[in-house]
Amino acid sequence: MAKAGGKAGKIAPPKGTRDLYPEDALKRRYLEQAWRDASVRCGFEEVQGPTFETTDLYAVKSGEGILGELFQAYSGKSPEEVARVQETGRAPFAMRPEFTPTLARMFAGRAGALPRPCKWFTGGSYFRAERPQRGRLREFLQWNVDFVGDDGTSFGRALADVETMSVGVTLMRDIGLTPNDAQIVFSDRRMAEAVLTQTGATPESMPAWLAWIDSIPKSPQAAVAKAGELGLTTEQVRRVIGVFFGQQTDERMLAALGGDPRNSPEFLEFQRAVLRVPEVADSIAQIQRSSSIINDMGLGGWGTQHNAVVRGLAYYTGLVFEVLADGERAVAGGGRYDNLIELMGGAPTPAVGFAMGDVVVSLLLEDKGLMPEGPELMEAVSRRPASVRPEVFVVGADDEASDALVRRLSAGLRRGVESESYGDAGDAKPWSAARYESASGGVRPMHTRVSYKSTRNLKKLLGDGEKQFARLAAIVHGDDRVQIKDFDTRKDLTPGDVGLSDAHAEFSIDPASPVYVGRAAVRVLG
Repeated sequence: MAKAGGKAGKIAPPKGTRDLYPEDALKRRYLEQAWRDASVRCGFEEVQGPTFETTDLYAVKSGEGILGELFQAYSGKSPEEVARVQETGRAPFAMRPEFTPTLARMFAGRAGALPRPCKWFTGGSYFRAERPQRGRLREFLQWNVDFVGDDGTSFGRALADVETMSVGVTLMRDIGLTPNDAQIVFSDRRMAEAVLTQTGATPESMPAWLAWIDSIPKSPQAAVAKAGELGLTTEQVRRVIGVFFGQQTDERMLAALGGDPRNSPEFLEFQRAVLRVPEVADSIAQIQRSSSIINDMGLGGWGTQHNAVVRGLAYYTGLVFEVLADGERAVAGGGRYDNLIELMGGAPTPAVGFAMGDVVVSLLLEDKGLMPEGPELMEAVSRRPASVRPEVFVVGADDEASDALVRRLSAGLRRGVESESYGDAGDAKPWSAARYESASGGVRPMHTRVSYKSTRNLKKLLGDGEKQFARLAAIVHGDDRVQIKDFDTRKDLTPGDVGLSDAHAEFSIDPASPVYVGRAAVRVLG
């Protein structure tokens, strides 16, 4: 308190929060816009929820652990409310620490009236009562992307998983990161739990064992010491590290173990036994399905399967993944949570999603010189946003053989084609106006959608595109023929309509770049 007659001291902002001055706010707007554009182009729709929820919502979703990170809230106007808080230590409301519980509540509330699937994204402020440090604040901006209500088949789950991860890849490409800068590392939670059960974990100890695996890469020596507190024997530790880290077992882990466990007869027999467990075999098959779709969509360089990705939260039921920058910094994370909507009072509904905070990714861009400044920042924030109306609806004519081509073409249209001048520049920044310059062979990224209906009836599939208000349809008849249709005029487009030569009467799909379809769409859409 200031002395009488003196000046009041400066009041600092709450610890773990930020004051954003004009350029700071523009930088955050640049990232927010990149999040939004990546989501929209991949066919995800924006939703919003309240910034605070009932505290019980988080207990249902994540158990008691999350409650220790909540900023709890109550009005204090009701004596009964105050007495309840004093008695239980729990307020009736909490500032949201994440979005997934809100999403599950929202979907469960209107599940019967919503389309399947629902592809949703959102961004906003979130709050966690934890110790602030570099890359971790108490108030932060977060991007959430979720694919809810896939068809429940093995392939449908894999497709939803990869489409969700692909939004993260789209974002990373947009902001100038390459596979050398960041990778999506993924695994299957069912496999992790099956292996740990074979090792000796119980349902009660499973969360602690999973959290322990998460801690191993940070400090193997400390993790091996911690294992004793969890009741693991030396042999159990050796088995877990051998199975979960495999070829990624580094010198620090081997030193902590006192040798390499992977070639011992005991470990090899344990490994063979694990592979015979049905849940493990099913998980491996599911990862292979996902890997095939990843290749179809041209994402092969961005994804790496790694058994040690387990994600500590209790609600994951299948795929789990993280975006790791420079091999260690976690930029984003998520996975499949097929039981959560049912817990919120809805019908059983498969779902997968991820979240990315703004703090770590902003630091990453600053470190790599990929955050625009000054006039370039102003121009980057002023650029044309992604079209909310779908621009191209890609569908296969009637042959299963076209499905992989549909995935390849839709992914390519969402990605766009970088111009020759941009590629030749070498040091061009991702916000450069020349990146997709049409005069130099570029094609801007487009909002592209596909159908998830099981029918092979082309008329019904095109009807799905019309219901989504798409402007154009790209109908894939094979790897050398794509028909382009204008939904608004209900006409097929000829080469003359789109400014292409007669030699391109049937637009070819280049496996690496959807240049003809993209140019046709640009000609019509502008």
